Amino acid sequence: MLVDPDLAWLHLLSDVGTGLAYLSIPAALVVFALRRRDLAYPWIFGLFALFIIACGTTHLAHAWTMFHPNPLAEGLIKAFCAAVSIATAITLWPLLPRLLALPSPAALAREVEERRAAEARALDSEARTAAFITNLAEALFVLRVERQGAAFVTETVNPAYERLFGLPAAQVVGRDAQAGFIPGITERVLPHWRHAVETGAVQHYEMEAETPGGHRVWQTVLVPMRNAEGEVERLLGSARDITETRRLQAGLVESARLATIGTMCAGLAHETSQPLNAALLWLRHARHAATGVMTEQGARLMAAIGVVEGQLRRAGDLVGRIRGLAAAHAGAAETFDATAVVGAAVRTADGQYAPDGIALSFSAPSAALAVTGTPAGLEQAVLHLLSNARDAVLEARAAGAAAPARIAVSLRQAGRQAVIEVRDNGPGVPEALRQSIFDPFFTTKEPGHGSGLGLSLAAAVARGMGGGIAAANLPEGGACFTMTLAIAEPTADGLAPLPVAC
Repeated sequence: MLVDPDLAWLHLLSDVGTGLAYLSIPAALVVFALRRRDLAYPWIFGLFALFIIACGTTHLAHAWTMFHPNPLAEGLIKAFCAAVSIATAITLWPLLPRLLALPSPAALAREVEERRAAEARALDSEARTAAFITNLAEALFVLRVERQGAAFVTETVNPAYERLFGLPAAQVVGRDAQAGFIPGITERVLPHWRHAVETGAVQHYEMEAETPGGHRVWQTVLVPMRNAEGEVERLLGSARDITETRRLQAGLVESARLATIGTMCAGLAHETSQPLNAALLWLRHARHAATGVMTEQGARLMAAIGVVEGQLRRAGDLVGRIRGLAAAHAGAAETFDATAVVGAAVRTADGQYAPDGIALSFSAPSAALAVTGTPAGLEQAVLHLLSNARDAVLEARAAGAAAPARIAVSLRQAGRQAVIEVRDNGPGVPEALRQSIFDPFFTTKEPGHGSGLGLSLAAAVARGMGGGIAAANLPEGGACFTMTLAIAEPTADGLAPLPVAC
């Protein structure tokens, strides 16, 4: 018991102030712990609160016992405070390394900044990937595997997929791939899809089909994508359009085939012309020897010689045409007026076709159209086209066509090309034969009614003069054969004169 009143009041006020402060601090700790549910060790705040309350109670008890001495109560309170303090110390020291391992606010700020930077990089990478996929020339698609490969759902496609197959993304994405793909093709690609799911191996296959976007040939690479359990859950596919590549390859094969035919034709014409010439020579000797025989047997002999001579000349003409096909009109090229040459061919044909009642017309510009090649070759090519048209209109007449037989020839300039069109009102060209009719020896006529070389010779002439030839059917009936030739500037010597028609 302190005797000095001032000293007593000093102890009293200090203990009361300290005790009240001790009691307010746990309240702040409890409020903080309740509002911050993300604390790593929230229970430690309760332990600290209990420790501080015990300490504050000790100070308040000391202030009370200054006026009401109670050594036992004060001792019990101090014992409780000591127990709580020891328990707090025992708990705190082992926990200290864990508390030190917790990130500081600065470390958390750095981590947040790093995460933001990583997210920005991920978004940038995703944007670049999306732009790459969107602008990729190859068609990309992702199939989700369902029911262990029994069904497939299209998850995504890129714009190249839409262009290749002519299928809008809205029509296929999110739908059953078997129902949303091209009818008739699904059955052909399903075995590849299922094999990729079953084996987990990359699949390569090639398809050709008529799609909503047109005729297409494409190569597909199918890559299985596995989940964490090792099961194939998706198929990543890329399809490359090789339509043009296959067309060029087919053209090369066709060119090689035609070159082989040309070589064979040249050899055949050379080897055949000599026996034919020898046969004609001996036939003339036979005719001369039989001229003086005025009997019935002599007459029959002369008639037989005439028939044989006619057939030999026909064979010789065929050999000459074969030789012309092999040579492809490789004579000296010159610049001449296509209008004059085509007009000469039309006049020649008009005189031959008039007895058959065929109306032949010709329209051309008044100005000259200069082309480079051989005038005789172009005239022969036009005559072949006219002969083909004549056979077509006579075939239509024989089939009972009521319309008069007509052939219309026109010549015009289109850009840097001279365009020759031969139109007829015959039965037209079957779609399946439109590409084959220009092959050597291809003919739809009966045996003995054509060699199958006329249109191929015309095509060779057109190609040799920097153009081409094509056939199409007219809406009103009949066919139109179009030959294009490259326009040439007239030479300083002018255009070649009109060849004499024979």
